[in-house]
Amino acid sequence: MSLGLGDNWLVYEGEETKAIPRLSVKKSLNIFNNKCLAYVTAGESDGRNNKTMYEIEGSYSRWRCAVLDDRRRLAAEIKRKEGGRGVAFGTDIFRLVVQPNNIRTDFAMALVILLDQMF
Repeated sequence: MSLGLGDNWLVYEGEETKAIPRLSVKKSLNIFNNKCLAYVTAGESDGRNNKTMYEIEGSYSRWRCAVLDDRRRLAAEIKRKEGGRGVAFGTDIFRLVVQPNNIRTDFAMALVILLDQMF
């Protein structure tokens, strides 16, 4: 991962940053859509030509986020881990639920790491 200009992050596969970026994630700055946290596009986005692949909505501070695909179907969900019978987990314990055939699990985890960097 690397930070670009204007709250834009690039996700690479593996350790090589000389490779072509797999995803570009841009933090949402739209005050009229406060549910949206970030937009995900394929490759290195110039902000004009790339179609949004995923939109991340919810509340990062509450660990309640949904990754929605371009048809607004749930691709992945980040939830606070809840224990039974009053067991409390720390604020950094969460569940990542990935829908099959909608997003790669490694990309979903990369988005979790990016959200942590953004917020």
